[in-house]
Amino acid sequence: MAIAAKEAITVPDREQQKVRALERVLHGGAPAFVTSSGEQIELPETVFEFLKTAVGFMSRGQAITLVPDNQAITTQRAADILGMSRPFFIKQLESGLMAHHRVGNQRRVYLRDVLAFEKKRDGERDAALDRLARDAFESGMYERNIFPEDGSDE
Repeated sequence: MAIAAKEAITVPDREQQKVRALERVLHGGAPAFVTSSGEQIELPETVFEFLKTAVGFMSRGQAITLVPDNQAITTQRAADILGMSRPFFIKQLESGLMAHHRVGNQRRVYLRDVLAFEKKRDGERDAALDRLARDAFESGMYERNIFPEDGSDE
C-alpha cells in the first residue's frame, strides 16, 4: 500500500529550532529509535538517508511532499516539474517523449517517467555544455583559462 501526503508538509516556526537540532544529530551518524518499552531499533540505511534528506529540506524552510514514484500526475504538474508550458509538454508527449495514458479525456504520466526524463535531459544538457566549453577552449577562445582535466566543470 502506497501512502502519499496530500499536501506539502511545512515546519511551523515554533518547531524550526527542533528540526535544525535533529538535522545536526542525523549528520552525526545513523541514529536508532527507542520504543516506549525501551527496545532500540536501528534505522535501515535507506530509511536513514531518506530521513536525513527530508529533515535537511525542512530545516532550510522548504516544504516536503511525499509521493510514490508510480503516482500518475497531470500534464500540468509534469510540465511544472520540467519547467515547460503545458501545451509544449503535450506536444512533446504526442511526439513520443514518454509514455502516457488517459483518464477520461485527460492525459496522465507517471511521476517516475517525468523524473527519469528530467535526469536524462539534465545529463544531456551538462554534456552539451561541456562539449561547447571544450570546443571553445580548443579553438583558443579561452587562452588564459585552464580547462579541467576530467572534462567537467563540476
